[in-house]
Amino acid sequence: MPSDAPAVTERLGVGVSAVLAAALCTSLSGILVRLVENADGWQILFWRSVFCIATLLTYLLWRHGARIGDRFLSIGRTGLLCSVTLGSSFITFIFALTNTTVANVAFTIGMAPVFAALLGWIFLRERVALRTVGFIALSLGGIALMFSDGLATGGLSGNVLALVTCLFYSGTIVLLRRGRRVDMIPAVTIAAFWSCLVAAAIAPGGLAIGLYDMGIIGFMGVVQLGFQYIFFTAGVRHMPAAQAALLGRATLVLTPFWAFLGVGETPSLLTLAGGGLVLSAVLGQGLSAWWMGRARAV
Repeated sequence: MPSDAPAVTERLGVGVSAVLAAALCTSLSGILVRLVENADGWQILFWRSVFCIATLLTYLLWRHGARIGDRFLSIGRTGLLCSVTLGSSFITFIFALTNTTVANVAFTIGMAPVFAALLGWIFLRERVALRTVGFIALSLGGIALMFSDGLATGGLSGNVLALVTCLFYSGTIVLLRRGRRVDMIPAVTIAAFWSCLVAAAIAPGGLAIGLYDMGIIGFMGVVQLGFQYIFFTAGVRHMPAAQAALLGRATLVLTPFWAFLGVGETPSLLTLAGGGLVLSAVLGQGLSAWWMGRARAV
């Protein structure tokens, strides 16, 4: 009805703003890790997870009060599996950033929606369109260029960890599609708890860090990780999933931009070429999903 149009437009505006805010939070990961002075990867992982858990639990208590336990129980087996894959991606992500350039990590992980289509075909028997196969091939070409750069510059281990992170995150996307009613916030909270336990068990240098590093890592846990998921889950309630995913691609550009602006980290020509292929594939896949959804709605 015409009278509903302003309300629909307002909800869409709220959704777009929230998803873009989530993308901005996500994009700060690389520059924040670069700003850490003395903490090692395990210490970053532990304290980032601690601050994320505190943020998300506070949010859940504000939203659900005494029913917070029910929210955790409602995620079921699929939600727990999501927590394992997502928590594992938290671990590999930090060590990818400490072993290769921010741009390499951002572009590689950015392929997750494209790879998720492949995993969906393997595990969920979802149909994969021919154009998606083309996008996957384009992404792999980009990865090959970035891996060749890693061989030349000594950042291969970081590139491999970034690819593993991408696969973990792709698996999380597929699990969320399988269990469409899974509440993301409790699942992310458990994921952060899982990564926190792993870091506490392994950290070779102990967990004590300086006040400056604690401030940077605390900001990572609260804003870059915690607010990221709060904003995104709020945004997708008010807009189509394909459109939300497309807006989230802004991180592919913003993440290396902040690293360049903040610490002068300049991607190599091979990284830029490979990243360009990945960006083309991811944007192409996102635009095609948005267009197909729009066509079905007409």
